[in-house]
Amino acid sequence: MRELREKREWSQSELAEHAGVSRSFVADFEAGKPTIEASKLFDVFQALGFEMAFRNLQSGDVHW
Repeated sequence: MRELREKREWSQSELAEHAGVSRSFVADFEAGKPTIEASKLFDVFQALGFEMAFRNLQSGDVHW
């Protein structure tokens, strides 16, 4: 995430504002903190312009 944030030339605070999360959440994620909220993670990647989908390992079907 840090690389994507830096490509946009955003500070951690700017990314947090766009994603609707705290700056400490962004810092914790970038630092590799193992206990973060998945819903906030999706918000951060959406703010960076990415969608997340789930792919079934057996069938290969993708679910949005």
